[in-house]
Amino acid sequence: MRDAGPTRRAVLGTVAAATIAAAVVGCDDDGGGADQGRRRVDDAARERAYATTGALLAHYDAVAARDAALAERIRPLSLELREHLRVFAGGASHSAPPPAAAPQDAAATGGAVADRAQQASDERLTGLDALSPELARRLAATAACLAGHAQLLRSAS
Repeated sequence: MRDAGPTRRAVLGTVAAATIAAAVVGCDDDGGGADQGRRRVDDAARERAYATTGALLAHYDAVAARDAALAERIRPLSLELREHLRVFAGGASHSAPPPAAAPQDAAATGGAVADRAQQASDERLTGLDALSPELARRLAATAACLAGHAQLLRSAS
């Protein structure tokens, strides 16, 4: 019997889509360096990614604290999110995200956290064409990672 986890095809498809999106954005680089407008757009996108990642990490931590069955699955995913925070923090100091509440219904917990991860992934893939190629690639890569989180968490519920 096959494990309920994500299929290799599903994970590779997500990674391929993110890679293609990043490559298309990369073709847009004119080689002239980032202008002031692009830097502002990049900074805003980086800040959104940082805030979204922080909120998702707080949600993961709340779920792990409330649901022992999911805690072991969530811990390695939380470590990845902490790395994403480091990447998106740049040199700026950020405040800690507010604590999140886990869903009250234990049966819905895995699905709810998976939905939040998928939503964060989808948000990362919007507007990549307005960003610098480097940031677009970074956002696409973390979007693929979050889509993988969603698949793994769905298989746990």
